[in-house]
Amino acid sequence: MTQMDDTLKKKLKNYVLWLLGRQEYSRRELTKKLQQKEATPEFIEALLDWCEEHNFINEQRYVEGFVRRHIAKKHGLKRIQSEAMAKGIDRALLSTIVETMEVDWFQLAQEAYLKKYSNTQNDFDYKEKAKRTRYLMYRGFSYEQIDFAMQAQ
Repeated sequence: MTQMDDTLKKKLKNYVLWLLGRQEYSRRELTKKLQQKEATPEFIEALLDWCEEHNFINEQRYVEGFVRRHIAKKHGLKRIQSEAMAKGIDRALLSTIVETMEVDWFQLAQEAYLKKYSNTQNDFDYKEKAKRTRYLMYRGFSYEQIDFAMQAQ
């Protein structure tokens, strides 16, 4: 589809505004969605530029919400970084926002650990300790944070 008519352009613009009315999206995610709707690259670029001018798309706001959501889910820094890279979030912007939020990753690791294992016994064997360590590694915490969380119980 090389030429797009005005009705299709209006539909795509309304589609993007409808999406943005429901939740925040990054520019990359919106580009993918518009490509699925077979919009031309020039139209996608122009539409997303228009959205940025009117502050419908704001990468910083999107990344702040992204980080907040993951912290609420008790995810560690490594998991947040990994999922951010998969979504195409700029690494420098992510680092800046994480620093400004001043998250205590050790406390977060402890909360994640206690949420999962608070009603279990404290004396466990090597196999159980490895299982608990893997759980927290999957959540994105470092060995130091995991060790702190397991000692605190």
